[in-house]
Amino acid sequence: MSARSLRLYLIALLALAAVVSVVANKLGDPWLGWLSFVLFICAVALYFRWRRAVYVERRGRVFDREAKTDETGPRSDQ
Repeated sequence: MSARSLRLYLIALLALAAVVSVVANKLGDPWLGWLSFVLFICAVALYFRWRRAVYVERRGRVFDREAKTDETGPRSDQ
């Protein structure tokens, strides 16, 4: 799964946990409170998975320093 899609799932899961938490507080239902807590813990786990995916995608990019230089122009050290 790409980092971008994981990020969208993370945002959706955090929003769902917030909604369930508000509903649980309004109703005074402890079971819904626990459900919102479990959803939040799942979001934390998804956050770490997303950060790992971002790290892997960034490490996969190749940066070619020579492709960024202009060989015909004067260099700053000359």
